Amino acid sequence: MKKAIIFLTGLGAAVWVCLACALFSAYLAFLGADRASAFMSAPFMRSAVAVLAAAICYSGARALTRRRFDSAALHLGCACVMAGWLWGQQAAKSATTGNPAKGSMALIDGDVSDALWDGPYLTNFVGRVPFTIRLEKFIIEHYAQSGVDRDAGRMAPIREYRSRVTVSEPGKAPYVANIRVNRPLRVRGYFVYQMSWGTTVDKFRQPAVYTVLQFIRDPGVPLVYAGFAILFTGVLLFTIRVFRSGREAGEGAA
Repeated sequence: MKKAIIFLTGLGAAVWVCLACALFSAYLAFLGADRASAFMSAPFMRSAVAVLAAAICYSGARALTRRRFDSAALHLGCACVMAGWLWGQQAAKSATTGNPAKGSMALIDGDVSDALWDGPYLTNFVGRVPFTIRLEKFIIEHYAQSGVDRDAGRMAPIREYRSRVTVSEPGKAPYVANIRVNRPLRVRGYFVYQMSWGTTVDKFRQPAVYTVLQFIRDPGVPLVYAGFAILFTGVLLFTIRVFRSGREAGEGAA
């Protein structure tokens, strides 16, 4: 039994696990984002990730007792990333209409809402968040129009689009924030992303531009970030150890 544990937590097993993970990642990429997400959310896959995380954590603990801090950091960092992903998956599975994990809002200037929707046309009610969002103005900024664009009669390319919103949380004064692409707003555990925009008509049948904001609640994100930080530390320590070993070998040969 002891030999089996040593083999499963040794370097050879780690190489095979890394190779299997790389091939599995390529398979998931072939499936596409939606199908891969559904596949990974299956109970069997979540259980498999949990077992793998526990095994990696055990290997990291063994490395720590042997004062192999680089190996311990690499193992424990991977375990943290997996644990954070599992935590986020559990939050999504246990979501309710009173505590949704993911959804979107489509707003035009002046709209106020706390309701999240899902589906191709945002027609499926998901739930309500514990705060309200009022869209003050959806802003589209363009690059300076070039002579080619002007001669062709077309607008300059879009440089940025963002939503300026007022957030009202219980027990706090309302505040204004800008939500930009790749710069989400964090409110009460939710990341609010600038997702897309389009054109529609308002209640007076006048043309209007709408914005789509996506809300994601993932409590495992801090643990995932911590795991990546630990992984980076492990890589740094491993690089230092390899450099020192090479230098000592060179000095011994001299």
